Amino acid sequence: MVNRGILERVSPLWLGITVSGSLLVILLVTETMLGRWGALQIEGEFDPLARVSTGVLRDVRLAIVHCLLAGYLPAAFLHVILSGRRHVLMLQEALGCTRQECEALSASVRLGTRALVITGAIGFAFALAGPYMVQPVPTTPWIPSTWSPEVTWHRLLGPIISILTWWLGYAVVSVSARMSRLATRISHIDVFDLSTLAPFTRQGLTNALSLVGLIAVWSLMLLETGFGQMMLINSGAALVATAFALLYPVRGVHQRIRLAKEAELNWANGQIAMCRQSFQTSNADRHRGEMADLVAYRSLIESTPDWPFTTSTYTRLVLYMLIPVVSWGLGIFAEEVVGRVLV
Repeated sequence: MVNRGILERVSPLWLGITVSGSLLVILLVTETMLGRWGALQIEGEFDPLARVSTGVLRDVRLAIVHCLLAGYLPAAFLHVILSGRRHVLMLQEALGCTRQECEALSASVRLGTRALVITGAIGFAFALAGPYMVQPVPTTPWIPSTWSPEVTWHRLLGPIISILTWWLGYAVVSVSARMSRLATRISHIDVFDLSTLAPFTRQGLTNALSLVGLIAVWSLMLLETGFGQMMLINSGAALVATAFALLYPVRGVHQRIRLAKEAELNWANGQIAMCRQSFQTSNADRHRGEMADLVAYRSLIESTPDWPFTTSTYTRLVLYMLIPVVSWGLGIFAEEVVGRVLV
């Protein structure tokens, strides 16, 4: 595995910008040197809602999306890992550990080499099947002599993107599982104050945002015809994975909250049972007052949430889900602008 110090010195944001930006510059320079821009002014090429989208422009647009994905995925992959380590450190109060102990726990958030190899191999296998899922299906998609300059970008970046996608999924699962297991180390949970458990929720939101961002970039391919089946499979799987990624890190603490609530309810029910036996005594009025307080306390316990989520959590999640829609709309707008400039 990569040394922890090296990972922490890399900015996910700048990593993504550097990779995508470099690839886009190389793509534009290559297209210019090969004189491919003249083919982009064919009539009808710039209609984003056309029933049939073919030609050089379609391949260029897909190459651009591939460049964006090639930068986004490693950035998201690194961000999930670093966020997991950072959130473990933020749990020092809840875990009741020293700074050194929390740093050791934080350093334990890592990925296994064997699992990376296995998930990478699965991703590579899926990449080989990708061209057969897009209409029109090429006769010989993996013979380099049949590739145009733009298709070469698809074929070279496709396997890398598929591998990185599976690695991102593995990172989300691995980090989330580690966070979930940490819940067993929490000594006490106050069901009336779950603020100390916020790092679990933040990791879930980080996971969800990483996957929603992936959907947003993938959604740019909705502008092209022939990608319906692939987009349906990828987007559907990503949406299910987003819900899983949000809940998995808080699964362990959710169980601890339920146990803490059950203990409080058992105590309240026990006190109510004891108070009920005193109703026939001379101090019945005083015991009835105690009974009312206990019943109110029990109702208060029952109304506390089982998950460490707040209103802001749900608000952020809704805003995250709007990102792919906004991305797709901006893609159409940008294409129309470029079309009016060049045509």
